[in-house]
Amino acid sequence: MTVDEKIAMLRKLFHAFGSTGDVTHLLEQLTDDAVYKVSIGPGTPLSGEFVGKEGIAGYFRDMHTGVEHLALNVHDFFANEHKAVVLGDETLRTTVGGVVFFTEWATVFTFRGDLISHVLVIENLGALSQALGVPHASPPAATA
Repeated sequence: MTVDEKIAMLRKLFHAFGSTGDVTHLLEQLTDDAVYKVSIGPGTPLSGEFVGKEGIAGYFRDMHTGVEHLALNVHDFFANEHKAVVLGDETLRTTVGGVVFFTEWATVFTFRGDLISHVLVIENLGALSQALGVPHASPPAATA
């Protein structure tokens, strides 16, 4: 898959999710052992690594127990032979307490051949942690 083909596929994926919430296209583009991770500490519906197509489908199914998407904006797509990065922002509302917050995000896609093997979403979801009463994650302690 060329760089342009990767970007075209990701544009289609984000268009489907942004317009209807449909993740079918994403699931079709994943390796069987793909990993999906969001940069949020433990204790929320979005925490941890979601592995395989079923696990990742479960993430998107359960995501709405923590947040509701009010707006999703995609700004830029960058790619090379093995990775792609998509930049954007979103406005979310927590399902507990109804807190509305804005966050910018970067999603890093790692490819194995023509399929996505790893997705890392980097964004500040501290408002979700706070709404759920989950303490903010601390960096791991340094070992001597």
